[in-house]
Amino acid sequence: MTINCPPTIYLPPIAKIASFSTAQLLDALTYLRSLYYPEVRGSRRKRVRAPEISGNQKLHLHEDDSEAHAIRSDTFERSYAMRWLTALIAQLEVWQELWHSGDVYLDDVVKPGPTFTHIEELFQQAASLLAICAGFAAAGTITRSFTFRSIDDQRRVEAQLTDIPLDNDDYRSVGAQTWGGACVLAEMIVEDPERFGLDLSSANAESPRFNILELGAGTGLVSLVVAKLLQVLPSFDNREVSVIATDFYPSVLANLGSNVDTNFPPTHDQIPSTHSITTHFLDWSSFSTTPQPDCLSYPFDVIFGADIIYEPEHAVWIRDCLKALLRRPSEGTSPPAAFHLVIPLRPTHTFESSTVGSMFHEACDVDPNDVADLVVLSKEIITCGAHGYTRGRDPGEDVEYTYYKIGWSNAQL
Repeated sequence: MTINCPPTIYLPPIAKIASFSTAQLLDALTYLRSLYYPEVRGSRRKRVRAPEISGNQKLHLHEDDSEAHAIRSDTFERSYAMRWLTALIAQLEVWQELWHSGDVYLDDVVKPGPTFTHIEELFQQAASLLAICAGFAAAGTITRSFTFRSIDDQRRVEAQLTDIPLDNDDYRSVGAQTWGGACVLAEMIVEDPERFGLDLSSANAESPRFNILELGAGTGLVSLVVAKLLQVLPSFDNREVSVIATDFYPSVLANLGSNVDTNFPPTHDQIPSTHSITTHFLDWSSFSTTPQPDCLSYPFDVIFGADIIYEPEHAVWIRDCLKALLRRPSEGTSPPAAFHLVIPLRPTHTFESSTVGSMFHEACDVDPNDVADLVVLSKEIITCGAHGYTRGRDPGEDVEYTYYKIGWSNAQL
């Protein structure tokens, strides 16, 4: 739903709530849900089941959502929405009492009379939205739960994340919120772990330790999903696994750590003793000139990145990090290490997106007998629907992503 007017204008008048039909009240709740509980834009891959998303949601600031963002951030409008929801709940309680008493038929009170099922549905939606609005007003943070399933429904991975506001609209803190690219990559990983080097059932474990790194982890969705997925993959039952989620902006890194603790509480045995997930500071721009801690000194078998290239220099910095961090073929051959990158194709960032091709040549264009270099092993365009719906209009333009698999040129894949 396109948000182009505030709650004070869109919602039915509080004093006349009882005179509106069930359909009109459901439309009002759908409006509030689109405003205060929107999907992550571009997270629904076409022709593939989308991840389930629940909880207190807030769409990240996007080029097309500035008006909705302004309304969503308006404390007066949010307070009015909460008063409206409180009034609706009170009216629904009256209707519930009338329904149970049987003394008065609801058809005599409102036309057409709502059924008990309609009343319950309205009540549950209104109560949920009121909690969302109250939580946002109290803390300024949004919590959502994601559920990803394998195509055959044999695997189910859940993660709970908290988004926090950007620091004074500082673009460097964009990792404070969950982006569609992370949703797409996490879903793909759960659907086909072997594609991402995460199913070792047919491979000989040459190293007792399996190292996974995420660059620009943000809220940590990809790292959390991978860590939870490896708990249910039999090939990792007796394998030492290390997942390291990195970022560099202070508030983002703090929130990332909080999300890890939420999903893997230190006081609960929710992760095998041989598995670990940690967070760490990593500044790509100074990586090659700054001493690194021990946790970043060993080679990684799999590295992930989602929606992390939005400046021209990012691809250069990432390439330099990969040269030092991605396991080389000589350090193990089964399976070869790879960097999995998903970036959106934004019209406003065409040049930035093109830098990936400039920094990493296609594997077919590189002589395999030359010195090992990082190359694009495969590339795929992924199309997603936008989000929500627009009453009386098309749902919105598709969102496209490019998925790159990058590895060493002389590795046997």
